[in-house]
Amino acid sequence: MLTLNLNLLYTVVNILVLFLLLRKFLYKPVMNIIAQRQKQVDDALNAAETSRQEATAALNDAQAKLRNVDAEAAARRTAYEQQAEKDKQQLLADAQKQADAILAEGKAAAEAERQHKLRQADAQTTALARAMCEKLLARSLNEQDDARLLDDLLEKAGAENGK
Repeated sequence: MLTLNLNLLYTVVNILVLFLLLRKFLYKPVMNIIAQRQKQVDDALNAAETSRQEATAALNDAQAKLRNVDAEAAARRTAYEQQAEKDKQQLLADAQKQADAILAEGKAAAEAERQHKLRQADAQTTALARAMCEKLLARSLNEQDDARLLDDLLEKAGAENGK
């Protein structure tokens, strides 16, 4: 029996030594490698999450800037349209002023021309009346001469007004 117990004891001691050796040289290094790899995976996940958050923040900033650019473009477009409308109204007002000035000048020129023609007509009428009076005074006229002079006067007046 002793031999059996001794064999059993050697076997148990061998198993314990083998367990301690395996634990020291195999189990701890493998566990350290697994822990390092777990740490690397955790660090990579944390870095990915941080990158995702940064990308989300950058995307939100870009979208906000884009909305601001759209709003600014709309505001500028509205301002340019208003300025164009003001310029259009100003141009129309200037054109109307110029048209009114040209019309007034035309009316003034037409009135001056009319006054000039009236003065000419008065001068011609006066000259014809004077000529007729001179002829009447130079000789005494009968009714036929009077009618003939009147016809001549009317013909001259008609011819000079037609010029």
